[in-house]
Amino acid sequence: MTLDRLAASPQADHERAERILAAARELLLAWGYKRVTVDEIARRARVGKGTVYLHWKTKQMLFAELLRCELHKVLGTVAAGIGQDPSAALPSRLVREVFLRQTSDPVTRAIHAGDSEVLGALAITPNGLPVIQELGFHTLLARLVEVWRAHGLVAVTTPAADQIYTIDAVLTGFITGGIAVPGEDLGPDHRADLLGHTIKAALETSARPDEAALRAAAQDVLAALTAARDALVA
Repeated sequence: MTLDRLAASPQADHERAERILAAARELLLAWGYKRVTVDEIARRARVGKGTVYLHWKTKQMLFAELLRCELHKVLGTVAAGIGQDPSAALPSRLVREVFLRQTSDPVTRAIHAGDSEVLGALAITPNGLPVIQELGFHTLLARLVEVWRAHGLVAVTTPAADQIYTIDAVLTGFITGGIAVPGEDLGPDHRADLLGHTIKAALETSARPDEAALRAAAQDVLAALTAARDALVA
């Protein structure tokens, strides 16, 4: 460990790491993972190459943390919305918000779409799983469906596994866009509305829950989001 490393305050250390992650993010979007080098990250972050390696042993570990941080921010934004308005915990509202957050941020969109042009080798983890699954999105989705079923927000006559698949498939389709009918001419809010309507029609019960029931469901949804966010930074 260098004297510079020993002398750095925790705050300075954190700020330097954030600067490195920001530089890595910019380069990932500009060049794609395969072309980005640690030298260029260091140059853009205005640190030495060795400093990058003090924080992360490999380029892959650096970018793996970047992806975790990006998804962590998305889930935080979704949770904040539910904290302000419990009805945002309804399946159609929550999935709509996830879509908007992921389509407005190119990194999280690439994560969910498994975009190999941007993510390169990161799109599939060493375990052979899509990165979005490795980051715990499937686990979170399964927990959310469990909560929604427990609070009567989705029908229990349909198997939970079918509901999980439906949400994942529809959300992924809306994020990646159409092929026969591309969605470039439709604004993100309009596409988000279409997605929300689709999820509501496919899964939600016709009876709207009363305020107390909705608040209780929102608390359990928030707990699921918090657990997923904590797992990303564990």
